[in-house]
Amino acid sequence: MNLDDFFNPAGKSVVAIPFPEEKAVMTTVAQASAHDWARFLLIGDTEKILAAAEEFGVAADRMEILKARREDEACALTAEALRDGRADLAMKGAVHTANFSRAIFYKEYGLVEPGRLASHIGACEMPAYHKIVFHTDCAINIEPDYETKIIILKNALETVRALGIDRPKVGLVAPVETVNKKIRATVEADRLVHEYREGILSDELGPAIIEGPFGLDVALSKEAAATKAIESEVAGDVDILLFPDLNSGNVAYKSFTYMAGATIAGNLIGPRVPVVMTSRADDDRTKLLSLKMGASLARSVSGE
Repeated sequence: MNLDDFFNPAGKSVVAIPFPEEKAVMTTVAQASAHDWARFLLIGDTEKILAAAEEFGVAADRMEILKARREDEACALTAEALRDGRADLAMKGAVHTANFSRAIFYKEYGLVEPGRLASHIGACEMPAYHKIVFHTDCAINIEPDYETKIIILKNALETVRALGIDRPKVGLVAPVETVNKKIRATVEADRLVHEYREGILSDELGPAIIEGPFGLDVALSKEAAATKAIESEVAGDVDILLFPDLNSGNVAYKSFTYMAGATIAGNLIGPRVPVVMTSRADDDRTKLLSLKMGASLARSVSGE
């Protein structure tokens, strides 16, 4: 299955975008509008937005404009629209990531509830793999401790279930499959597996099959697992790759894209609503698929 078929943004989500008038963003807005699964709350300079909408062919009935002169004001209005239910999700426009993130995470808006954490999840369609595989966290949390990894995994599991996989298979990625006290990733993976199987984490994480530590080869290949005499329900059929830190996750994420011909979509998860925060280097297809992913999650969150 490809990502276009996997995501299903039923209905019309309202997407809030601060300073949307840059080419890459408006291209995504125009494409989503043409497919009729999103409407937009565009926040910024009214004249610039109207000119960009005309240039890219965004119909007036697919958008609402909210005036803002400054970048921080536009980001704040985005967060307020999410809080007040005027928008179902947000997408970063031509604003600095720090300003955008600050507004989303600002406690007064209540978008990240107590005990929750923002993390990134990517959905990956690879020619050499038989299904969509998700990976986390490749963009936000740098060196998560054990407790933080539990929250990151919980975010990922809730997200993947919302997209239709009821009992996701999780591979806990590490350099090797044996537990080595000098390699924290193996120790924490082993602990997580045992605590889930013993029922300590099962209520918090919900239905899943969690195994590891796994090298990336074992997680993605039944043949590699067989060669290493590893019996596993997850190996070669993994749905979620949980990486031990941002360094390893980000390298794998970009390697899939640039070396393995993967198509990627990604969202910030953990807040009450999905947030699309793509890289400037991402192509138009990645941006559109990331928005489609966010819209699919938004409709699931709203119960539609």
